[in-house]
Amino acid sequence: MIKGRKIVTLLIAAAAAVLLWLYVVTSVAPEATARINSIPVTIDGSIILEERGLIITKRNTTAVSLEVSASRSDLNKLNASSIRISADASKIRSPGDYELSYTVIFPDTVNTGDIDILRKSTNRVGVTVEKLEKKTLALSTHWENSVQDGYIAELASAVIEPAEVTLVGPENEISQITEARVSFDLASRNETVFETVPIAFLNKDGEEVSLSEYTNVTVTDATLTLQIFKEKKLTLKAELVGDNVIHEDNAVVSYSIDTITVKGAAEVIDAMPDELVVGTPIELSSIDGSKKTFHFNLDLPAGVVNESGETTVDVTIKFEGISSATIPITDISVINPMEGYEATVVSKTVYVTVRGDTEEVNKIREASGKGRDVGIRVQVDLQGSTQTAASFTARGKVINEDHPNLAVVEEVVVSISLTKISET
Repeated sequence: MIKGRKIVTLLIAAAAAVLLWLYVVTSVAPEATARINSIPVTIDGSIILEERGLIITKRNTTAVSLEVSASRSDLNKLNASSIRISADASKIRSPGDYELSYTVIFPDTVNTGDIDILRKSTNRVGVTVEKLEKKTLALSTHWENSVQDGYIAELASAVIEPAEVTLVGPENEISQITEARVSFDLASRNETVFETVPIAFLNKDGEEVSLSEYTNVTVTDATLTLQIFKEKKLTLKAELVGDNVIHEDNAVVSYSIDTITVKGAAEVIDAMPDELVVGTPIELSSIDGSKKTFHFNLDLPAGVVNESGETTVDVTIKFEGISSATIPITDISVINPMEGYEATVVSKTVYVTVRGDTEEVNKIREASGKGRDVGIRVQVDLQGSTQTAASFTARGKVINEDHPNLAVVEEVVVSISLTKISET
């Protein structure tokens, strides 16, 4: 029994000895070394350089490797991510190539005094410093190809947002850039564009300049708004209203402009007929003489723009096959004088204008010239008149009984003599 206890005690002591040895070897012994590769280099003082109009454009050294000696527990905490290599450029005041010293900063989880740096892959960090330049350019546009047939792009009113871009970077790079351009392909487009497009930077030869990592721009894309409308050619037309005397076939119509081109949203333009009726209907019988010109505004639906520019049109009506003649009429009568009075026509002849088919008008003119009855008379109706003067004028109605296809003036002025009838 005692012998068994001794064996257990020996085993426990041996295990404790092994654990103690492991602790000393891994945590206490300071003799361990390690190589830590590719520790990134940080350049401090860039903001101060920018305030002086300078910028670092090249770094000959971007990473450093270190061989260090430390306890194993500290070495376990060291790697390329936990160590910081800091080079200070804040003392640089002019462009040029510089070799900067650097500081190795270990993490707070280790005691820096217990770590020895045995070797460094380099003792200096090489940088190139250039002048910093700032340039602001207005965005230009470059259009490629054409919109779909029957459409028009409002290039002059295209909107680009933002309207300008600012570049900040090395002088030798920024000085090459003379234009900031937005290019857009119009091929087969048939509706308004609202898209985001990239900005290209060009030199004086029109070649694109690739920006380096050292150049910053306020924006790399722009929003383009471009209206695209549908076009249509409209034929102008006046609406004519004829009667039994003057027909539309008798009117020859001419226009100061025959057509206009309009533009607008496709759904609005498609709904429009090919002819644009101008003004109000023209009553042909209201036109005196053989020719008359009307002046009309060109009214278009809302949202439709007249590309041709004209806002008015002159419509000239000229008659063909229509004539007029002034005929002396002697068949004049008076009816319905006021009770107790007798009316007598003083005007022996009145003149009536007739209008219509040229052949028929010529026949009436000829008959009148020979003193024959032409089938037109004048009647003055005094019904309701309270006139008692001995002599006065009244309107007489022109009655056209034999020539329904001719138009005559409706009224003429006739001189009347009124005599009171004696009671005896």
